Amino acid sequence: MKKTILIILVVFNGMLFAQQGTPSKIAEATVYRNQASLTRLAKATVKIGKNEVILTGISTDIDPASLQVKFFGDKTTLLSAKYEQNYLIKQPENTKVTDLKEAVKKVSDDLKWNAITQKSLKGMLAILDKNQDLGGANGSFNASQVVALANSYKTKYLTIQKELFEVVKKQVSLNDKKAKLSKQLQELNGRYNKPSGSVILKLDSKVSGIVNIMLHYTVRNAGWNPSYDLRSDSVKEDVKLSYKAKIYQRTGQDWENIALSVSTGNPTQNNNRPILKPLFAYIYQDSPVMYGDDELEETVVSPTTNMAMKRKKEYKSGYSYNAQVAQNQLNVSFGISGKNTILSDGKENAFALKQYKLKTTYQYHTVPKLSKVAFLLAKITDWSQYNLVAGTANIFFEGAYVGKTRINPNTTADELLVSLGRDNGIVVEREPIKSYTATKLIGANKKQTFAYTITVKNKKHTAINIEILDQIPVSQDKNIIVILEEQSNASYDEEIGKLLWEMDLAPGQSKTVTFKYTIKYPKKALVQGKK
Repeated sequence: MKKTILIILVVFNGMLFAQQGTPSKIAEATVYRNQASLTRLAKATVKIGKNEVILTGISTDIDPASLQVKFFGDKTTLLSAKYEQNYLIKQPENTKVTDLKEAVKKVSDDLKWNAITQKSLKGMLAILDKNQDLGGANGSFNASQVVALANSYKTKYLTIQKELFEVVKKQVSLNDKKAKLSKQLQELNGRYNKPSGSVILKLDSKVSGIVNIMLHYTVRNAGWNPSYDLRSDSVKEDVKLSYKAKIYQRTGQDWENIALSVSTGNPTQNNNRPILKPLFAYIYQDSPVMYGDDELEETVVSPTTNMAMKRKKEYKSGYSYNAQVAQNQLNVSFGISGKNTILSDGKENAFALKQYKLKTTYQYHTVPKLSKVAFLLAKITDWSQYNLVAGTANIFFEGAYVGKTRINPNTTADELLVSLGRDNGIVVEREPIKSYTATKLIGANKKQTFAYTITVKNKKHTAINIEILDQIPVSQDKNIIVILEEQSNASYDEEIGKLLWEMDLAPGQSKTVTFKYTIKYPKKALVQGKK
């Protein structure tokens, strides 16, 4: 009987060889906007047959559904893989946590010694206080001796008090230091000393020895934010765009000396294309609920109309032999050179991705109705080819920091407009023409006339091209009639009421444009938006 049990144990041991706590190391990270894909490498010792390998130290921020396992060579077959959270296995302590613990311990020891010193000094003061009596009525001290003893007491008392004062002062400083270190330690403990997880692999090996394992999985609490610098040295040069990524992570594990890349993709988004169903118009009638052939119908996509249609259900085997593959949208990845380290502190680490020279034209622009200032605009064309991500850009013009702007690649505009700031060398004035401004009553209606002049002067030493933008009201009521009577060759968009002039100005030259419009409406009506 004992022999039989021994044989069973030997056979079982040969069938499933379990290995506990196999270490692994993060080797690569591809960082997406709101998560990251990590690659871990490990080596495990296996025997011929079935084995169980437990890879420890996996971040609890893992998405278990994303787990992929690969082996180097064709001698090992994966039977199963699963992730489990493990509260018992403690992760290796972070070096920052260790250093802070040592610092807190040192300050605590200093406080203990400080308390001992204070006790000693207070004891010496007590002894001095008890020996102030110089013998009372039976004392044999003369006056000079009393003075000498008093002076000695004073000197010793003040020396001890001064030393005690400094010790108490140091105690306050040590307590403050300990409080700050403890707060920092508490923060780091919450960040690093999280419960760890394990990936349990069951595999079948044809040979015994070392097997090289590669894990791929995604984690939360990581991502990157785009950052841009737009630089122009003059209006004669194209804008240069510097594309940067600010990478952060709070996964509880430092990524040390790894290959790093960023991607504009999102692996968790729904990549199934939407199916448009026919929209049926009908007259609603109350009727009893009927169950008919609809129960035996299913929705499919017609290959000719590309819309959802109904067809009779066909009941088949529960197994699907033709899985539908969803095509992902185009993503752009940037590999960052060298080996890099990203600490699990949530702080952004800036990395340069790419530099582009953007095809640029420059134009001055003013909206004198809102601001009597001319702005220099950089009009960037063909910018959509660079696959940018929405983000903030710092603007530099002629070596000076101008401000910030927002890059929004999701817009459908052909040009990207970037304001490079105000130019005080261009003077803009907008004044009403009082002689044209009038109000008349015509029967039951009121008619008002408004007129303005806009003057632009170029005080710069170079010629400029400037566009001037203004507007007249757009009627939203059939009883309100707006007529543009004068526009000084402005292009006019009647739908939105926009007036646009474009002019060239030589150095020192000034030009004036005029526009006039009337608005007629019922005289008892209160009309908003007339000017």
